Amino acid sequence: MGNVDAALFGIKEIVRSVLPEIKTLRHDLHKSPETGFEVRRTREILLEALEKSDINFLPASLDSGVVTLLEGNHEGRNVTLRADMDALPIEDISGVEWCSKNSGFSHACGHDGHMAILAGTIRVLEQLKDRIPGSVRFVFQPAEEMGGGGKIMVEKGILDRDPPASAVYALHGWTQLPPCVIAAIPGPMMAAADTFTITLRGPGGHGAFPHLTTDLVVLSAKIVQSLQTVTSRIIDPLDPVVVSVCSVQAGTASNIIPDTAVLKGTTRYFDRSLKNKIAGSMENIIKGICEGAGAGYEFDYGEGYIPLLNDPDLVKFAEETVKTYLGENAWFEDIRPSMGAEDFSFYLKKVPGVFFFLGVG
Repeated sequence: MGNVDAALFGIKEIVRSVLPEIKTLRHDLHKSPETGFEVRRTREILLEALEKSDINFLPASLDSGVVTLLEGNHEGRNVTLRADMDALPIEDISGVEWCSKNSGFSHACGHDGHMAILAGTIRVLEQLKDRIPGSVRFVFQPAEEMGGGGKIMVEKGILDRDPPASAVYALHGWTQLPPCVIAAIPGPMMAAADTFTITLRGPGGHGAFPHLTTDLVVLSAKIVQSLQTVTSRIIDPLDPVVVSVCSVQAGTASNIIPDTAVLKGTTRYFDRSLKNKIAGSMENIIKGICEGAGAGYEFDYGEGYIPLLNDPDLVKFAEETVKTYLGENAWFEDIRPSMGAEDFSFYLKKVPGVFFFLGVG
């Protein structure tokens, strides 16, 4: 048995020994989904699971988060690992024995699995302290789902505290990949996610007399269609950009043309320098349509998550490590960036690292 095989064999044995308790933990977390920053029961479950671990508990920056530190037996730098904690306001229709007990909420995005994996990593690494140079910080973070929890924790210095992080890593279970493979790409991995709201105003009236109104329903339709020219005619087609109007609200009756219409949506892109061009082009289109019809408008554009950019050198290091210890086929080569968004992007803006997909398909 070679050195790599021997080392891997020892780790696998430890993994097998902790797997039953981690499986139970994942089921307990799945039963109790919570959203946003209000993940206090989730936090309690994690603390109960980790109370016997040989780790130090640190201030979490956010009351509902959990941060721990495992110090190795040798000098070295700090690596920080992060898992998200929050669920989604979606009904759990899985029908499994451990399905959600909170009606209307579920871990549909798999954050219960992320937390269980990170807790399992703690249980494994604490038995390998004699091999660890430096330290490992474990961050259980609330409010990833558009709550900005990651941004807040980074702004409050979670990566700057002694010992400061030299590299950061996180994962997301990915159903589009075969089970147990790992994938990451250098540079843009996930998109920026901004939001916009368009409010239209104009005289409404009876549907029988549209000539006496400014028909905001028709204007809404024109705006929805015209905004697609931002991606097809204004932005370089080699730059991936998405403009999606996801909500149109206008009127309440079948025979009344409304005096107000509200459109909401999201934009996605990988190059932050495009943000102002996207927003400016959208407003020019909206302004032109509204002025031509005599309607008023308000355009609110808000920056959300920034693009997630993986460090090229650390992606290469991760690939080499996976192939060495798990085999050539464990690293999935054919992966493309996602227009989904992740607030781990704020960690990666501060410290080099890798966000990778774990196949669960």
